[in-house]
Amino acid sequence: MVMIIPSVTLRKKKIVEAEALEKYESGPLWVVDEDYKSGRELNFKRYDDLSGIYELYLDAEISRVDDIEDAITGGASMVTISESIDNEKMRRALFYTESLILYVRSNREAAEFFISNGGSRIYSDTFIFDNNVTEFTSRLNCSSCNIVSPIGGSNGRRDTEAPALP
Repeated sequence: MVMIIPSVTLRKKKIVEAEALEKYESGPLWVVDEDYKSGRELNFKRYDDLSGIYELYLDAEISRVDDIEDAITGGASMVTISESIDNEKMRRALFYTESLILYVRSNREAAEFFISNGGSRIYSDTFIFDNNVTEFTSRLNCSSCNIVSPIGGSNGRRDTEAPALP
């Protein structure tokens, strides 16, 4: 079943789209943790606040197994891992949990390794995969992909794409 998953952005420990999020009552929520992506700590307080209401898909592109474990313990249902994670760490992460989404920008080989080692979810705005995987995208025209769409239309002010949410 294809879903539209609303997304919000964490920046400076705050939810950029907090006002628009108040209108979204429950369901899955894609959380882009820009703080973590820029080298800061995981935003555990925000994950804890949000995970009581939403099923969190944490987009942090994590590359450390300990941080994956911490994010899941902190309330994330799914966690994106970076395509730059080395193969051994990816294997360890897949052994630890099935709750991983590989974020693929350009490294198709990483995706193939991920899939061949038991990974089953991929987020990409550049590739569609023919394997039996669950795919997520915000930009590709894919009839079988789950669409990640900015809540309230702001997308954390990263771009000006119109949201797919009503």
